[in-house]
Amino acid sequence: MTTSSDEVLVSGESSGSSIAADRSALLHRLLRLSNGAFGLVALKGANSALNAVTNFLLAYVLVRSIGIESYAVIASLLAVAALVVQSDLGITGLTFFKLRSHYLAESGARAATPDDQDLVVTIVTLYIAVGLVAILVLGLALMSGILQVGIYAVPYLLIFAGAVCALPRMALRVAINARDGFFWTEAVDLVRRLASLAVTLAMLTGLSFESYSAISLGVWSVAICALLWLARIHGFAPRKGALRRGLTLLRAEIRGVGATVLLSLSDFVIGVFPYYLLAASRDAAAVVTFDMFYKVTRFAVLSYLIGAESVLPQQTRAMHHADAVGLMRATAKGVLIGLLPMLAGIIAIAGFGEQIFGVILNHAGIVSPVMRIAICAMFAFMLVQTTCQIVLIGIGRFEELARRSCLTLAVMVVISVLMVVLNWTTDTFIVAYVVAYGVGSLLYAQTLYSVIRALHRPLETTKMQERARLVP
Repeated sequence: MTTSSDEVLVSGESSGSSIAADRSALLHRLLRLSNGAFGLVALKGANSALNAVTNFLLAYVLVRSIGIESYAVIASLLAVAALVVQSDLGITGLTFFKLRSHYLAESGARAATPDDQDLVVTIVTLYIAVGLVAILVLGLALMSGILQVGIYAVPYLLIFAGAVCALPRMALRVAINARDGFFWTEAVDLVRRLASLAVTLAMLTGLSFESYSAISLGVWSVAICALLWLARIHGFAPRKGALRRGLTLLRAEIRGVGATVLLSLSDFVIGVFPYYLLAASRDAAAVVTFDMFYKVTRFAVLSYLIGAESVLPQQTRAMHHADAVGLMRATAKGVLIGLLPMLAGIIAIAGFGEQIFGVILNHAGIVSPVMRIAICAMFAFMLVQTTCQIVLIGIGRFEELARRSCLTLAVMVVISVLMVVLNWTTDTFIVAYVVAYGVGSLLYAQTLYSVIRALHRPLETTKMQERARLVP
């Protein structure tokens, strides 16, 4: 009996050691994958592709299940949700810069500083509250009849609720990413998008629009919970009194947040104001046309973020160490990665755009040839702007960006006035919009060039001093 018991005990210990070793090896592989550039690029690529497929598949399904007029209502509500998300006012961009700077200075300490923890807890709490208030306001407007949208009031509200979940998601992502959690936030997004794709596909097999909207909100809620868990793992644990202390810290941050507010607001208005301008004309076809323009170009931005955000850790480290060569090298990698989706997008829209949009919208001719050419031009301009903007925000160049963005916005205002006064067509307006956006993107490129030149000057001075010492 004793021998048998000893054998069982030894066997159990061996099995336990084997499981522990396997678990340790798995964790080690996951850690290596999360710290590697390839894993992050792969995840971002998958997320970008899934986002495009899900968005266009959803448009395809909804146009056929609830009609193009109802789809135009959803597009308008999502534009309002984007306005709610914009209440961030650039605070998350400034927060990332602060948290990232502290993390690099700490040389990778396990937990964030108490002030950083309180600040993140406060921002996330406030953003959740803002989202809930927005949902409540829309719900009251629907219930009272102030906003009449027909039989789909509840599904519209649920879809809106899911869209405003992007606000707390922004705050959680920047907190986790600031401490090198880029891989894990992308992993959460990947799972969320896979679930959203599955629910969208289920509509093709009979899932009702009402059920789709409820499940989609559930998917968003689970994703937010996962990000909250990741934030705790990355050193942002809520503490007693965190909200009170965090509000004090946030007030101090807001005093110097003028540039980020200007940048955030101007970027938002530049991106979505045509929705409101065209909606005022009460032309559903014009709204749907711009919705396709917006979705395709935003997909391009997501594709460019694969490269731009993948090299952001290298760029911020290079800036921290005043390494001009490292900054240029990392930026060039981001541009090269972005060239692939840009060229693929131009080929797809220029060669097959008529068929693609015809299938999605179930109507031919809504997206004109002029609009398709404008989309191709936007692909190139957006690569320049996205690549430059991500790194400039990451290194805290908010004032320079705000000035250039406000200049572009001023041109957009002039374009809008001309559209009304001269009774421009939608195509004419979009062409002018793209030209103005292109000029703005070149201004962003000039800003990044100035930053790199400023880093080069001390290096050139040092080389000249070394040469002078060598001369007898």
